[in-house]
Amino acid sequence: MTRSLVIKYIRIDKNGIRKYRRRVPQSLQRVLGKTEFVKVLGKSEQEVLRNYAPFHDHVEQLLRAAYSTANASELVTIKADIEAQFAELDLDPYSSGRSEGERASRSEEADRILSQYPLESQTGQPDPNDVTLKDGAMVTALLTGIHNIEAELSISHAFSFYLAEKNEPDPYKRKKQEQRFERAQRNLLSVTKQDIGLSKVTRAHARKLRDDLLKQMEVSSVKRNINDVKAVFSLVIREHDMNINNPFARLEYPKPVNAAVDLRHPLPAEVIKLMYRNLESDQTLLDIWTIIHHSGAQSAEILGLSASDICLDHPIPHFEIKPQGLRTVKDRSRIRKVPLVGRALEVAQRLVGQTAADEALFPRYSDTRKHDSYSNATRRRLRKFTTDRKHVVYSLRHNMKDALRKAGVGERIELALLGHSDERTPSAQYGSAVDLVELQAALLQVKFDVPCET
Repeated sequence: MTRSLVIKYIRIDKNGIRKYRRRVPQSLQRVLGKTEFVKVLGKSEQEVLRNYAPFHDHVEQLLRAAYSTANASELVTIKADIEAQFAELDLDPYSSGRSEGERASRSEEADRILSQYPLESQTGQPDPNDVTLKDGAMVTALLTGIHNIEAELSISHAFSFYLAEKNEPDPYKRKKQEQRFERAQRNLLSVTKQDIGLSKVTRAHARKLRDDLLKQMEVSSVKRNINDVKAVFSLVIREHDMNINNPFARLEYPKPVNAAVDLRHPLPAEVIKLMYRNLESDQTLLDIWTIIHHSGAQSAEILGLSASDICLDHPIPHFEIKPQGLRTVKDRSRIRKVPLVGRALEVAQRLVGQTAADEALFPRYSDTRKHDSYSNATRRRLRKFTTDRKHVVYSLRHNMKDALRKAGVGERIELALLGHSDERTPSAQYGSAVDLVELQAALLQVKFDVPCET
């Protein structure tokens, strides 16, 4: 009679292949990012015996770590609930009580909770393993204060916290933001293998994430991805008073193949003139192009303008770029006033004359969901005159930068017009801000490449 070796978690498929198959407890599936452990161990019993123990021990270790992480993650929610209860009952969250009466009542409540569990004969206390996380946390909070509950946000909790704190008010931008940070979270979890607590994320994880991403994308894209992760860690570390370093801070990167200045090129003068002629068939596209060209603003900044943002009754006609409603501004330096000169002033005067004060100047593209439509429509026309992929609508900002340099207006004026931060040096924090008179004088020195009037 042939005897077959029976080992837990071994399954034999129709081809006689023996596999280790073990279902992950449902409570740990989110932490581990899988529903089952599967590994081929071999065909013969000898192969199974040789390969079983190392993999089984590995699975056991993962499950133990996952239980610990799951408990810590659950404690985050439990701790928040207890904090809300204490606030409702006006209990001191940082000690065992403000008065003798409060301390006594809190001690009685802790005893009542623990009395539900069987006591050990030697200690006269319940076995800690028998006490639920919720009850154990409440007893700790009652007797010593909420701050002694050891709860640590996991990676997924940290990303959720960041998005709740920093969510974009505009629905379209918020969807894009959520997708971007979901990718960043997924990339990090592919390195850590588990949804571990933040204090367990190491510098080695950070370097591994960087190296993995460098195999897939350019250095500049890797930096953007990791900067998102770094921002999540920075916020959580600060807001949750965590005494840890941000493992993603000051990472070293290889030098990019292309310098930043090479990512976009200014448009040749002839291409700009040809675009003016081509866009005459679409007045809206022509108006947007004209204001961008004469201001150096980003397309999104112009597409979001309403008639109320145009100030024509001011001694210096200008438009304002500022947060408004769902519209946000990326950096403080982007909030600015830009003088209207030349053809841009003519466009603004015509548009304001035919647009109600609170209405968008460009309703076809004002919604953030339609910004890409504008870019695509303009880029298709631009490709008729240049096949250089570094020639895009954004190139007009480079044209403005070059024109301001050629006019010798100085970096202070350049930065103010283009909405770039000037807080990198201590000297930039002294003196008055650049005023509209200076900005207008600078723009009037620019020779704009526009076709001659016919």
